[in-house]
Amino acid sequence: MTTSVIGLFESRDVASKVVGELTKAGFDKKAVEILQGVAVSKISGRLVEAGYEKARAERYGEAVEKGGALVVAETDDEKADEALGTMRRFDVLTPEALLEKTGGSETEKAQVIEEELEVGKARTTGGKRLEVSVSEREVQESVTLHEETVDVERTKADRILKSEDADKAFQDRTVEMTEVKEKPVVSKQAHVVEEVALTKQSGEREATVSGTVRRQDVTVEDIDRKSGKS
Repeated sequence: MTTSVIGLFESRDVASKVVGELTKAGFDKKAVEILQGVAVSKISGRLVEAGYEKARAERYGEAVEKGGALVVAETDDEKADEALGTMRRFDVLTPEALLEKTGGSETEKAQVIEEELEVGKARTTGGKRLEVSVSEREVQESVTLHEETVDVERTKADRILKSEDADKAFQDRTVEMTEVKEKPVVSKQAHVVEEVALTKQSGEREATVSGTVRRQDVTVEDIDRKSGKS
């Protein structure tokens, strides 16, 4: 099985020397790493995975945050003691010893935060729609019609026909007179009186967007020193 062997050192220079000695001793360089300048949560998480209690792992993380360098070597169980012995040739520190050595200084951080205005584009749709509908309306037009009428007029007469005229008169015949009348005839013819077309044109325009962004600043002030009386 694989074991994680760790060693806490005062600086990265010392930790680099430890890695060099481990490599010379035959340990795989890819399995040895230096952790420095990383978040406490990353250090503690790594050590918890290696079997350390959470509180102890967080203590190592705090020590690394204060400037220490942690060497982590992954090796087989049978070579763990050899790796630990190589590390102990250097000044291996406990988290408490490192914090005491660095003066136990505490660091409080304040962040300068500034918002930035980011402008994007969202596409909206719109336009115009043509709807064709049919309606009806009454239209009146005047037209002049020609009309003929055949009238019958009876006139009383009292005259004597000559014999020759009488022979002609007593004959069957038909007398016709044709009358002509015009009547209106309606027909329809469609005419295009207007055309409506939709035309789409594309282009670009510049738009100015404004907004309010926030900024958090940090102001440093000296605190007046007050001397106590005994």
